[in-house]
Amino acid sequence: MASSSGETTLILKPDAMTPEVGAWLIVERVGQPDKWIEIGDQPVVVGSGKGCTVSLPDPHVSNRHAELFRSSAGIVVRDLGSSNGTRVANIAVKEVVLSSGAVLTLGTTKLRLELGSEVARKPVGDRELAGVAPRFGGAVGSSPTMRRLFALLGRIAPSNLTVTLIGETGTGKDVLARAIHDVSPRACGPFVVFDCAAAQPSLIESELFGHEKGAFTNAIAARSGVFERAHRGTLFIDEIGEMPLDLQPKLLRALESRQVQRLGGQGERPFDVRIVAATNRNLSKRVDAGTFRKDLYFRLSTAILQVPPLRDHLDDLPDLIVHFLAQEGRSLTVTAPAMELLRNHQWPGNVRELKNVVHSAAALTVDRELDVKDLVFFQSRPAGKAIGGGTSGTIDGSQSLKDQEKAAIQQALQEHGGNRTRAARSLGIAISTLYTKIKKYCLSSDDE
Repeated sequence: MASSSGETTLILKPDAMTPEVGAWLIVERVGQPDKWIEIGDQPVVVGSGKGCTVSLPDPHVSNRHAELFRSSAGIVVRDLGSSNGTRVANIAVKEVVLSSGAVLTLGTTKLRLELGSEVARKPVGDRELAGVAPRFGGAVGSSPTMRRLFALLGRIAPSNLTVTLIGETGTGKDVLARAIHDVSPRACGPFVVFDCAAAQPSLIESELFGHEKGAFTNAIAARSGVFERAHRGTLFIDEIGEMPLDLQPKLLRALESRQVQRLGGQGERPFDVRIVAATNRNLSKRVDAGTFRKDLYFRLSTAILQVPPLRDHLDDLPDLIVHFLAQEGRSLTVTAPAMELLRNHQWPGNVRELKNVVHSAAALTVDRELDVKDLVFFQSRPAGKAIGGGTSGTIDGSQSLKDQEKAAIQQALQEHGGNRTRAARSLGIAISTLYTKIKKYCLSSDDE
């Protein structure tokens, strides 16, 4: 519609706007990766001047050209008296409420607004992919699969957006959650982990919300819950798909009200946290099955990211192996036969399994290269098949290094009738090393 000044004021369909809805301004630059700027509590000023939030090297853009800010109606763009005007959908505007996907033109520069979960669903273009580093925090990967994931995380990590990571056990969801925290504005705050699968069912409510002294048997002192402990930081709720159904409404209420009431307490306690959740479950199917509340699922669906299994990005094996060797303080090369053996494995335990395999091999090798003979606690096999085809000593790739070593030694001793010399030879380790590990794991065998 036309205003009295002769300019057109365009009102686009506004999106529901709350403090938790993420909003980003994307600057599209020819020949360069797109630049993402979150629109937070403070206005984003765009112009050619050095003091602007976004400085554009465009001769047709004024020193302070326009600003974008949050309002109860949505994200507003306001022209600041520019020489060449601000255009939305090719229409000159003075002030307008934008919808997600709206394109702004300032001079010859294009800017785009993206809101909420659409940011995570937006495909990663070639330009954006080209500017993505082959790692995100402690996660490593130069394959297109992982760099696309890193690009999406790079978009949303600097915000307060709730993120839900979905992937198989061992894919590194916990590592990504920590990385999200470390690059967010909350990095100086606490990073608190709550594992729904590991907590005792009877204590989950107390762990989440805290309790007062005497709230239940053995509550000998007041204790804050994870929401309070994560105040001004990040709360990582792992295995959220295992949350008991009867507690899900209470969790939803806390997430929406940003307040908790301790067990046995009277007043509400406010908290300020960013939520990152993770699960290996298909939450949508669990909603259909009635084991996960639909309203809680929608609350967690602001930005859902799929973390791929290792078998879907095997090109990252060399980078991951170098990364895990560095953790052990080792600089080793990997022989072609060893790499081929690792590449042909199914990796049911994903990156966690690979980490255990590399760490065990690095601990045993005395050479400057890691070869097949050093992979003594690893057998390339379908998931669940026992080492050597036997029925005992099965090693699950998701087991700890200690459990893998113990199972492999037990298997070798059994196969060689308790003869330690032959068992050590079959494992490719010194007899003294075998004696040390037998003592460490309290194993017994018939001597040679």
